[in-house]
Amino acid sequence: MATPELVPRSACWSRLLQSSSMKGGTRPSRKVRLALLWACSLLLLSAGSATAVAQEAPDSSVASESAAAENPGTPVEIDGRPILSVYASVAGISPQERAAAIQKRVVELGRRRDLALESIHVEDHGSWSEILAGKDRIMGITPSDAAAADRARPELAAEYAEIIRIVVKQYREEHTWRHFVEGLVYTFLATVALVTLLVAAFMIRRRAGGAIEQRLARREAERPKEVLVPQIRRYLGPPFTAMFHTLFWVAILGMLQTYVTVILRFFAATRYTSYQITHWLLSGLGQFGKAIVAYIPHLMLVGLICLLTAYVIRVNRFIFEEIRDERLAIRGFYPDWAEPTAKLVRFLILAAAAIVVFPYLPGSDSPAFKGISVFLGVLLSLGSTSAVAHAVAGTILTYMRAFQVGDFVRIGNDIGEVVEKTLLVTRICTQKKEVVTIPNGTVLGGVVINYSAEARQKGVIFHTTVTIGYNAPWRQVHELLISAASATDDVMREPAPFVVQTALNDFYVAYELNAYTIHPKNMQNIYSALHQNIQDKFNEAGVEINSPHYAALRDGNRTTIPNHYLPSDYKTPVFKTEAVKESAALEPVVDSPNAK
Repeated sequence: MATPELVPRSACWSRLLQSSSMKGGTRPSRKVRLALLWACSLLLLSAGSATAVAQEAPDSSVASESAAAENPGTPVEIDGRPILSVYASVAGISPQERAAAIQKRVVELGRRRDLALESIHVEDHGSWSEILAGKDRIMGITPSDAAAADRARPELAAEYAEIIRIVVKQYREEHTWRHFVEGLVYTFLATVALVTLLVAAFMIRRRAGGAIEQRLARREAERPKEVLVPQIRRYLGPPFTAMFHTLFWVAILGMLQTYVTVILRFFAATRYTSYQITHWLLSGLGQFGKAIVAYIPHLMLVGLICLLTAYVIRVNRFIFEEIRDERLAIRGFYPDWAEPTAKLVRFLILAAAAIVVFPYLPGSDSPAFKGISVFLGVLLSLGSTSAVAHAVAGTILTYMRAFQVGDFVRIGNDIGEVVEKTLLVTRICTQKKEVVTIPNGTVLGGVVINYSAEARQKGVIFHTTVTIGYNAPWRQVHELLISAASATDDVMREPAPFVVQTALNDFYVAYELNAYTIHPKNMQNIYSALHQNIQDKFNEAGVEINSPHYAALRDGNRTTIPNHYLPSDYKTPVFKTEAVKESAALEPVVDSPNAK
């Protein structure tokens, strides 16, 4: 049973044989003969696969057609183009080795100009056929080759012989010194044309680019910044300039590709390669254009999703700006939550839009795109564990309202003013003007003391502790400490300062002075001024600020009070010894400052 492709293929070969054997008539041009040769070669190579597709009913020829489709054969290439195919191994020689040997024999035959084309003939040896050039063997055709090609062995041998005649004749015509010199001349002319075009293109680019940039700069300088047109030009100018440069380099690459393709066509050995490059480029551009046209509906959908996302983000920003400015109130929602919540909602909106748009992106179903997505997901999951933990901690701190920017806080061992609070870190400026960056995970896991939270309402308490010996009356110590606090700047009069006795130690009493202030950021200066006032008040009252670890025997010891607080007639006491009556010696001695 004849296959559907057998008839047109035979007709093609009959026309080819007729054109090659014409004598005295009009001889076909070389381009026509080349086209017929390529068409017939391609038809021959695709015979097995086309036959398998044409037969859909399961009959006795399915096995041979499947075998032909599975065995495309090894092509024999001359000057880079396939002319015929071999399918089976012969005497342990693989099809690849057979193809290489046949190619070598055909090329040698083309270089021999003393051998007539009519000497190429077919000899039938019963079980196999042989193609000879005179007495020199070119190739053999076995029943396995004919079965794989789905052709009768004599018919396949005749076709291969005619192909070899045409190829040898064409090889002899094209591989001459005249054609080679013509190729060199044409190559020189093409090179001159290319250099001329490149020089002209670079000159045009330099002049046109400079003119465009100067015009944009002049128009922007002539009109004020508030006018809309200069603003549009300023924002659209760089993209158009970049597009101009991109198109320029695309044109340069196009000229280089055309030059290489044309140069390759000037020589017979590379002409088929030139056709392959052109076919690959045109088919790639055609597929790219078809892909663009097919993607237009998806592109419109992506644009619509992006437009809706932009409007939703604008609505989100408007609502939370109203809450931040206290023009819109929601019970239980604080104004300072507005900005971080707006950022969080915007992130969720963008994430949702990306998830919806992803299936409509070009190449989203390709294995490369999926591989990149998986790689980025693994990279983010493994490399951003701590970053995600800090981001979650920053979000929690925002809604905990532990502190705000501008508050004076203590975080761990660091104390200072909060100057920045981001999703990942918190930065404070200490009183030494040092900026300390603390990860939000550390802040959330530690203790935060906010001095400004109560200072904005009733004032925050700051305190200091002094230790005074038991010889000083505690009521006097209280009065002196309170008077020192009242004399200090930035200390509130109401509520009034107060003193707490925190401990009665072995040798001294611990007095804690507590005072209110609404300026916790000035805490360092307040402490310094308070300590100075305490020293002044105690010295003026003649009360020593010490923690004696000895009995208060003052005889022979000079007081520790500074000189300008002492009376002018002050004298250092001396040790005194007195005789004691015998009866008094039996009495216990009292260890006191006034003991004699």
